Amino acid sequence: MRTSPNQSSFTIQLRVISALMIREVRLRNKKHAFSQLFDLMEAVVFIVAHFIIFKFLGRHLLIGDSLLLFITTGIFPILFFRTISIRAASAMESAKSVTVIPLVEALDFAISRALVEFISYGLIFIAFFAMISVLELSRYAIPFNVVAIVQFTILILLFSFGLGLVNSYLIYMFPLWKFIWGGISRTQIFMSGVFFIPEYMPPVIKNILSYNPLLHFVALFRTGFYSTYPTHMLSMNYILQWTFGVLIIGLSAERMLRNQRALHA
Repeated sequence: MRTSPNQSSFTIQLRVISALMIREVRLRNKKHAFSQLFDLMEAVVFIVAHFIIFKFLGRHLLIGDSLLLFITTGIFPILFFRTISIRAASAMESAKSVTVIPLVEALDFAISRALVEFISYGLIFIAFFAMISVLELSRYAIPFNVVAIVQFTILILLFSFGLGLVNSYLIYMFPLWKFIWGGISRTQIFMSGVFFIPEYMPPVIKNILSYNPLLHFVALFRTGFYSTYPTHMLSMNYILQWTFGVLIIGLSAERMLRNQRALHA
Protein backbone atom coordinates (compact mmCIF):
# COMPACT_ATOMS: atom_id res chain seq x y z
CA MET A 1 0.00 0.00 0.00
CA ARG A 2 1.55 3.30 -1.07
CA THR A 3 1.39 6.27 1.23
CA SER A 4 2.47 9.86 0.76
CA PRO A 5 4.47 11.66 3.46
CA ASN A 6 1.73 14.19 4.14
CA GLN A 7 -0.96 11.61 4.89
CA SER A 8 -2.08 11.53 8.52
CA SER A 9 -1.86 8.27 10.45
CA PHE A 10 -5.65 8.35 10.86
CA THR A 11 -6.19 8.54 7.08
CA ILE A 12 -3.74 5.70 6.54
CA GLN A 13 -5.51 3.54 9.12
CA LEU A 14 -8.87 4.22 7.48
CA ARG A 15 -7.45 3.06 4.14
CA VAL A 16 -6.00 -0.04 5.76
CA ILE A 17 -9.29 -0.95 7.43
CA SER A 18 -11.25 -0.30 4.21
CA ALA A 19 -8.89 -2.55 2.25
CA LEU A 20 -9.20 -5.28 4.89
CA MET A 21 -13.00 -5.03 4.78
CA ILE A 22 -13.00 -5.50 1.00
CA ARG A 23 -10.62 -8.44 1.41
CA GLU A 24 -12.88 -10.00 4.05
CA VAL A 25 -15.99 -9.77 1.87
CA ARG A 26 -14.16 -11.25 -1.13
CA LEU A 27 -12.78 -14.15 0.90
CA ARG A 28 -16.18 -15.00 2.36
CA ASN A 29 -17.77 -15.07 -1.10
CA LYS A 30 -14.80 -16.66 -2.87
CA LYS A 31 -16.26 -20.14 -3.33
CA HIS A 32 -19.90 -19.23 -3.82
CA ALA A 33 -21.42 -15.87 -4.68
CA PHE A 34 -23.54 -14.43 -1.86
CA SER A 35 -22.42 -17.17 0.55
CA GLN A 36 -22.24 -14.50 3.24
CA LEU A 37 -25.92 -13.73 2.66
CA PHE A 38 -26.81 -17.37 3.27
CA ASP A 39 -24.86 -17.26 6.55
CA LEU A 40 -26.86 -14.23 7.63
CA MET A 41 -30.13 -15.89 6.67
CA GLU A 42 -29.40 -18.46 9.40
CA ALA A 43 -30.14 -15.71 11.89
CA VAL A 44 -33.52 -15.05 10.27
CA VAL A 45 -34.32 -18.78 10.25
CA PHE A 46 -33.36 -18.91 13.94
CA ILE A 47 -35.85 -16.14 14.73
CA VAL A 48 -38.65 -17.63 12.64
CA ALA A 49 -38.09 -21.06 14.21
CA HIS A 50 -38.50 -19.59 17.72
CA PHE A 51 -41.60 -17.73 16.58
CA ILE A 52 -43.16 -20.95 15.29
CA ILE A 53 -42.30 -22.80 18.50
CA PHE A 54 -43.83 -20.14 20.74
CA LYS A 55 -46.84 -19.81 18.45
CA PHE A 56 -47.38 -23.57 18.64
CA LEU A 57 -47.08 -23.44 22.45
CA GLY A 58 -49.72 -20.72 22.55
CA ARG A 59 -47.45 -18.05 24.01
CA HIS A 60 -49.40 -14.95 25.04
CA LEU A 61 -48.40 -11.63 23.50
CA LEU A 62 -46.75 -9.43 26.15
CA ILE A 63 -46.67 -6.14 24.24
CA GLY A 64 -47.48 -4.80 20.78
CA ASP A 65 -49.46 -6.62 18.12
CA SER A 66 -47.01 -9.25 16.84
CA LEU A 67 -45.23 -12.10 18.58
CA LEU A 68 -42.81 -12.27 15.64
CA LEU A 69 -41.72 -8.65 16.15
CA PHE A 70 -41.40 -9.10 19.91
CA ILE A 71 -39.13 -12.14 19.49
CA THR A 72 -37.12 -10.43 16.74
CA THR A 73 -36.45 -7.32 18.84
CA GLY A 74 -35.15 -9.62 21.58
CA ILE A 75 -33.09 -12.09 19.59
CA PHE A 76 -31.47 -9.57 17.25
CA PRO A 77 -29.40 -7.78 19.95
CA ILE A 78 -28.12 -11.12 21.29
CA LEU A 79 -27.19 -12.48 17.85
CA PHE A 80 -25.57 -9.17 16.98
CA PHE A 81 -23.57 -9.19 20.22
CA ARG A 82 -22.44 -12.81 19.83
CA THR A 83 -21.42 -12.43 16.21
CA ILE A 84 -19.43 -9.21 16.63
CA SER A 85 -17.63 -10.44 19.75
CA ILE A 86 -16.77 -13.81 18.16
CA ARG A 87 -15.55 -12.19 14.93
CA ALA A 88 -13.36 -9.73 16.82
CA ALA A 89 -11.84 -12.49 18.96
CA SER A 90 -11.26 -14.85 16.02
CA ALA A 91 -9.64 -12.02 14.04
CA MET A 92 -7.09 -11.50 16.77
CA GLU A 93 -6.35 -15.24 16.74
CA SER A 94 -5.89 -15.48 12.97
CA ALA A 95 -4.24 -12.11 12.32
CA LYS A 96 -0.90 -13.63 11.29
CA SER A 97 -2.10 -13.89 7.70
CA VAL A 98 -2.41 -10.10 7.39
CA THR A 99 0.07 -8.64 9.88
CA VAL A 100 2.92 -9.52 7.49
CA ILE A 101 1.56 -6.72 5.28
CA PRO A 102 3.18 -3.33 6.05
CA LEU A 103 1.05 -0.96 8.17
CA VAL A 104 -1.45 -3.71 9.09
CA GLU A 105 -1.93 -4.61 12.76
CA ALA A 106 -4.07 -7.32 14.34
CA LEU A 107 -6.36 -4.63 15.74
CA ASP A 108 -7.04 -3.31 12.22
CA PHE A 109 -8.03 -6.82 11.15
CA ALA A 110 -10.38 -7.17 14.14
CA ILE A 111 -11.99 -3.79 13.41
CA SER A 112 -12.51 -4.66 9.73
CA ARG A 113 -14.13 -8.00 10.57
CA ALA A 114 -16.40 -6.41 13.15
CA LEU A 115 -17.48 -3.68 10.71
CA VAL A 116 -18.21 -6.17 7.93
CA GLU A 117 -20.40 -8.15 10.31
CA PHE A 118 -22.02 -4.97 11.60
CA ILE A 119 -22.96 -3.78 8.11
CA SER A 120 -24.12 -7.22 7.00
CA TYR A 121 -26.33 -7.80 10.03
CA GLY A 122 -27.64 -4.25 9.88
CA LEU A 123 -28.76 -4.57 6.27
CA ILE A 124 -30.35 -8.00 6.66
CA PHE A 125 -32.36 -6.94 9.70
CA ILE A 126 -33.43 -3.64 8.18
CA ALA A 127 -34.82 -5.72 5.32
CA PHE A 128 -36.45 -8.12 7.78
CA PHE A 129 -38.17 -5.35 9.75
CA ALA A 130 -39.24 -3.72 6.48
CA MET A 131 -40.76 -7.03 5.36
CA ILE A 132 -42.74 -7.28 8.60
CA SER A 133 -44.06 -3.77 7.98
CA VAL A 134 -44.84 -4.25 4.27
CA LEU A 135 -46.71 -7.50 4.97
CA GLU A 136 -48.59 -5.64 7.71
CA LEU A 137 -47.61 -8.21 10.33
CA SER A 138 -47.11 -5.42 12.84
CA ARG A 139 -47.63 -1.68 12.92
CA TYR A 140 -44.63 -1.36 15.27
CA ALA A 141 -42.03 -2.74 12.83
CA ILE A 142 -40.77 0.73 11.88
CA PRO A 143 -38.97 2.34 14.85
CA PHE A 144 -40.64 5.41 16.29
CA ASN A 145 -37.67 6.32 18.52
CA VAL A 146 -34.69 6.60 16.18
CA VAL A 147 -32.48 8.04 18.92
CA ALA A 148 -32.80 4.85 20.98
CA ILE A 149 -31.91 2.72 17.94
CA VAL A 150 -28.83 4.84 17.18
CA GLN A 151 -27.73 4.70 20.82
CA PHE A 152 -28.17 0.94 20.87
CA THR A 153 -26.31 0.45 17.58
CA ILE A 154 -23.23 2.45 18.58
CA LEU A 155 -23.02 1.10 22.12
CA ILE A 156 -23.61 -2.58 21.31
CA LEU A 157 -20.96 -2.40 18.59
CA LEU A 158 -18.38 -0.92 20.98
CA PHE A 159 -19.37 -3.28 23.80
CA SER A 160 -19.23 -6.40 21.61
CA PHE A 161 -15.94 -5.38 20.02
CA GLY A 162 -14.34 -4.63 23.39
CA LEU A 163 -15.48 -7.95 24.81
CA GLY A 164 -14.12 -9.70 21.72
CA LEU A 165 -10.70 -8.20 22.42
CA VAL A 166 -10.88 -9.30 26.06
CA ASN A 167 -11.82 -12.82 24.98
CA SER A 168 -8.97 -12.97 22.47
CA TYR A 169 -6.51 -12.30 25.28
CA LEU A 170 -8.16 -14.81 27.62
CA ILE A 171 -8.17 -17.46 24.87
CA TYR A 172 -4.47 -16.83 24.23
CA MET A 173 -3.68 -17.24 27.95
CA PHE A 174 -6.21 -20.02 28.64
CA PRO A 175 -7.29 -21.84 25.43
CA LEU A 176 -10.09 -23.61 27.33
CA TRP A 177 -11.80 -20.21 27.75
CA LYS A 178 -13.01 -20.41 24.14
CA PHE A 179 -15.33 -23.29 25.00
CA ILE A 180 -16.34 -21.83 28.37
CA TRP A 181 -17.30 -18.52 26.76
CA GLY A 182 -19.22 -20.36 24.05
CA GLY A 183 -21.43 -21.90 26.72
CA ILE A 184 -21.85 -18.61 28.60
CA SER A 185 -22.80 -16.66 25.47
CA ARG A 186 -25.44 -19.22 24.50
CA THR A 187 -27.22 -18.82 27.83
CA GLN A 188 -27.66 -15.09 27.19
CA ILE A 189 -30.71 -15.76 25.05
CA PHE A 190 -32.49 -16.97 28.20
CA MET A 191 -31.06 -14.42 30.65
CA SER A 192 -31.46 -11.16 28.72
CA GLY A 193 -35.21 -10.65 28.53
CA VAL A 194 -35.51 -11.99 24.98
CA PHE A 195 -38.70 -14.02 25.51
CA PHE A 196 -40.10 -12.10 28.47
CA ILE A 197 -40.33 -8.59 29.91
CA PRO A 198 -38.08 -8.39 32.99
CA GLU A 199 -40.30 -5.86 34.79
CA TYR A 200 -43.05 -8.49 34.99
CA MET A 201 -40.82 -10.96 36.88
CA PRO A 202 -40.73 -11.42 40.70
CA PRO A 203 -38.54 -8.85 42.55
CA VAL A 204 -35.82 -11.36 43.44
CA ILE A 205 -35.49 -12.49 39.80
CA LYS A 206 -35.52 -8.90 38.57
CA ASN A 207 -32.69 -7.99 40.92
CA ILE A 208 -30.52 -10.86 39.68
CA LEU A 209 -31.23 -10.22 36.00
CA SER A 210 -30.54 -6.49 36.34
CA TYR A 211 -26.80 -7.19 36.62
CA ASN A 212 -26.75 -8.58 33.08
CA PRO A 213 -25.73 -5.72 30.73
CA LEU A 214 -27.30 -7.44 27.73
CA LEU A 215 -30.70 -7.26 29.37
CA HIS A 216 -30.33 -3.46 29.33
CA PHE A 217 -29.26 -3.51 25.68
CA VAL A 218 -32.34 -5.54 24.72
CA ALA A 219 -34.57 -3.14 26.64
CA LEU A 220 -32.95 -0.12 24.96
CA PHE A 221 -33.48 -1.65 21.51
CA ARG A 222 -37.13 -2.42 22.24
CA THR A 223 -37.83 1.11 23.42
CA GLY A 224 -37.15 2.15 19.84
CA PHE A 225 -40.18 0.14 18.70
CA TYR A 226 -42.62 0.15 21.62
CA SER A 227 -43.58 3.49 23.16
CA THR A 228 -45.08 1.73 26.20
CA TYR A 229 -42.23 -0.71 26.82
CA PRO A 230 -41.45 -0.79 30.59
CA THR A 231 -38.14 0.93 31.31
CA HIS A 232 -37.92 0.84 35.12
CA MET A 233 -34.94 -1.54 34.93
CA LEU A 234 -33.24 0.13 31.98
CA SER A 235 -30.14 2.09 33.00
CA MET A 236 -28.20 4.04 30.38
CA ASN A 237 -25.47 4.73 32.95
CA TYR A 238 -25.03 0.99 33.46
CA ILE A 239 -24.79 0.42 29.71
CA LEU A 240 -22.22 3.22 29.33
CA GLN A 241 -20.14 1.94 32.25
CA TRP A 242 -20.04 -1.58 30.82
CA THR A 243 -19.41 -0.41 27.25
CA PHE A 244 -16.48 1.90 27.90
CA GLY A 245 -15.14 -0.23 30.73
CA VAL A 246 -14.99 -3.32 28.53
CA LEU A 247 -13.64 -1.32 25.58
CA ILE A 248 -10.77 0.15 27.64
CA ILE A 249 -9.92 -3.25 29.12
CA GLY A 250 -10.12 -4.83 25.65
CA LEU A 251 -7.77 -2.30 24.06
CA SER A 252 -5.34 -2.73 26.97
CA ALA A 253 -5.54 -6.51 26.57
CA GLU A 254 -4.85 -6.16 22.84
CA ARG A 255 -1.72 -4.15 23.61
CA MET A 256 -0.50 -6.76 26.10
CA LEU A 257 -1.27 -9.54 23.63
CA ARG A 258 0.69 -7.73 20.91
CA ASN A 259 3.70 -7.34 23.20
CA GLN A 260 3.60 -10.99 24.29
CA ARG A 261 3.41 -12.22 20.71
CA ALA A 262 6.33 -9.98 19.78
CA LEU A 263 8.42 -11.51 22.58
CA HIS A 264 7.65 -15.04 21.40
CA ALA A 265 8.08 -14.28 17.69
